[in-house]
Amino acid sequence: MEVILLERIERLGKLGDVVRVKDGYARNYLLPQRKALRATKEAHAHFEAERAEIEQANDTRRKDASAVAKQM
Repeated sequence: MEVILLERIERLGKLGDVVRVKDGYARNYLLPQRKALRATKEAHAHFEAERAEIEQANDTRRKDASAVAKQM
């Protein structure tokens, strides 16, 4: 199954990459966790419209994680 990644996933790709994964991995992990969308024409259009917002949310999470790591 081809999916569009909504965040960076180690050993798979970065935000916006279209990758082919096994159906079970997509259905049981990526899609329910909202880490990816099925790669359809509608999903591409939706992703491009929401890309800036998704990138900002990912940057915020990354900065929060860095702040917590520095406190440790």
